[in-house]
Amino acid sequence: MLNRASSTFETFHACCSWALCMLLLLAVAFPSALWANDMVRVKKGVVKITAQVDGKNRVGSGVVVKLDEDHVYIVTASHVIEGDQHPNVFFYVAPHRSYRARVLGLEGGNPAGLAALLVEGKIPSDLVALPLDQAASVSGGEPITLIGFPRAEGSMWTVTTGTLSGRRGSALSFSGTADEGNSGGPVLFQGSVVGIVTQVGAKFNTAVPAVVARFALEGWGVRLLEEARQLPPRSSEEEPEPVVVQPTARGLVSGTYQGLSMTLLGGTSIIQTVYQQNGDQVTGTYADNHGDAGVMQGRTQGNVFAGRLASQTFQGVACDFTSEVGDGGKTIQGTVTCNNGNAGSFALERQ
Repeated sequence: MLNRASSTFETFHACCSWALCMLLLLAVAFPSALWANDMVRVKKGVVKITAQVDGKNRVGSGVVVKLDEDHVYIVTASHVIEGDQHPNVFFYVAPHRSYRARVLGLEGGNPAGLAALLVEGKIPSDLVALPLDQAASVSGGEPITLIGFPRAEGSMWTVTTGTLSGRRGSALSFSGTADEGNSGGPVLFQGSVVGIVTQVGAKFNTAVPAVVARFALEGWGVRLLEEARQLPPRSSEEEPEPVVVQPTARGLVSGTYQGLSMTLLGGTSIIQTVYQQNGDQVTGTYADNHGDAGVMQGRTQGNVFAGRLASQTFQGVACDFTSEVGDGGKTIQGTVTCNNGNAGSFALERQ
């Protein structure tokens, strides 16, 4: 065994420098060491939140979702701060200094609700905004990472692991070490925020999916970066064939839309779409609050917008849609028919 290890090292040394050899050996033996810098960066986007309610202290977590000069926008669980209009926020890069926040939005009375906070003024320069990943496909069994402030652990910015159990209605269910100090913190899958922790239990915990959190934030006036909303492009072999119609004016349906979708199998969903139009050709993405997300292609002809969308969450599901564009592109209403027997209608409004 020793001779074999010595031979392997000699092979490494013959083909690379000592420093590179050590890096390669660490990558094989200790891959987690190479991820440490990434975890530190993620922690810069997670905050500790304390609130005073009825003379009692509450401790929870939050996620930085937007940085704008001297403004920091944070999403958290509503029950962490409900009852305190000016909770305190602690940043990873300044862990012992509190910053006064104000509440921008709150789903009051909802134990599984969300809240948005704003910290203004002179803030630390080395903060990170974590994108809310609405494109990730998760259904159950995926390993996840949590960052928060569980009382049982007692340390700051504690990293724990867990497993996604699946979907519970419009929420994500997961197992793992978490308590009230994790509420409002991120559920991370493959380095991306796929959910915000809202409820913790003895065995299973609950998180609001990123797509729902994004929808709530934008409803409270917190506009997130357009590029953070984009889904990864698909190869040309995977893209659905568009319905062919005649060309029309440029840019009629370009932009971000939000609204409701009503289908036979899915019931009523809150849906977001982002369209990019070039001439009469339109490409885009969609996501709803039940965890479905995908891509679409289509064309416009006059005030008619038609095409096909394909789910990236439910592989093999594709739908044809036909819609009418109103008020110069401010509204889109139409019907959809899918290859899995689903059908319904939708109504969207440009944001």
